[in-house]
Amino acid sequence: MVSGEIRLAEGAALPAYAPADLERRALHEHAPSGVPAACAASALRARQPVELSAQGALAGVVVAASDFTRHVPRKKRAHHAAIRDCRLQPATISATQGDVLVLENRDAFAFEPLVEPSYTASPLGFGKRRRIMLGPGIESIQCSRAAPCGRLDVVVFRHSAHAVTDRHGRFRIADFPAAQTVRISAWHPLFEPSETFVWVEPGGHGRVQLVLKPRSRFVQDAGSPAAEATEVGSGARP
Repeated sequence: MVSGEIRLAEGAALPAYAPADLERRALHEHAPSGVPAACAASALRARQPVELSAQGALAGVVVAASDFTRHVPRKKRAHHAAIRDCRLQPATISATQGDVLVLENRDAFAFEPLVEPSYTASPLGFGKRRRIMLGPGIESIQCSRAAPCGRLDVVVFRHSAHAVTDRHGRFRIADFPAAQTVRISAWHPLFEPSETFVWVEPGGHGRVQLVLKPRSRFVQDAGSPAAEATEVGSGARP
């Protein structure tokens, strides 16, 4: 097993997406009407999907192993996401090839989530679900630009040695490859990737701490609304 923590680089502020990073276009679009006014605040919050703990750790970052040769596969599983309060939640999921994403709309408004290149935008009504088979790679799910709902990044691996940091910025990979030198990487679209190498004896426990630096194009001006970092546990969580 390997566990650890992902931290924000010293002196860095939380990065944020631009509004255009949170909306998607279909080839043929229409303009849904009646978008709730409350969605404006949710759209602003969605620009900073990675949260900062009081201890300076990052919640919502993918951590994964690579460069190994022997690994015990696990059973396939379903991952659940929902549109709630005008926003896709969670904002980041790590999955294994063959897993299923179950996407549900929990809002009264029929948002139009788009996955991969889409010919048309299809409304997803309240309580309705969409099942998406997951293949290896990175898929960003957003809603049509007329009614944005934030962004969900789904990172799909060919193995199960991966995790997403929790609200304290910590992660745990239980089925970690043992008795070999393994690369561990921390990744999120808003940050430069960071990595290290670790060796874990069979039945052993390795510990890792990585530091992430924001990508320059996502660094906000200090006075902008999106630059106001929300600390985990501050009471501003949904």
